[in-house]
Amino acid sequence: MTSTSPRLVNWENGTDLVIELPLALDVATVWSKLVDSETARAWFASFTVDDSAEGDSNPAITFDLGETKLHGEILSCEVEDHVLVELDDFGVLGMALLALELTDGDATLLIFTQSAADVESARLKAADFGPMWDTHLRLFARVLGLDVAEAGEEELLALYADLEIEDSESHDSEDGATDA
Repeated sequence: MTSTSPRLVNWENGTDLVIELPLALDVATVWSKLVDSETARAWFASFTVDDSAEGDSNPAITFDLGETKLHGEILSCEVEDHVLVELDDFGVLGMALLALELTDGDATLLIFTQSAADVESARLKAADFGPMWDTHLRLFARVLGLDVAEAGEEELLALYADLEIEDSESHDSEDGATDA
């Protein structure tokens, strides 16, 4: 059964809320559903991309939330790898896909990130938005036909109110010291 695993990660330029979700499908299948506007309607919101901007402008993206529109721009997108967007109300968000080779077939690790300038801002964003993102990621897995662990609102609120902080640099150096 699929379940999310969230944490905060310190990077050189800030702190990210990171939510990982393993999916028992290949990257191509996950990507095709992730970037399909009609499929997105079932787990978040349908969207339109306006890539008619000239010059160095990033393509605009608009999510249709019914009575509200959520505007932003696509900062980076590599097919079957990642998409990075900046949304007016949420800041910089990323979705990356990592192929996993299992003994019983291919799988994908979906990695969602929401960036913040510092640990305190990341904690606030995690508490405010983490349960919502977690719920949408679980809905995405269900759209893919996967069995996903249930999580109630109280459970998610408690989880995202007190996430562990991982320091990417010290974690890397600890791994190196352990392997030596």
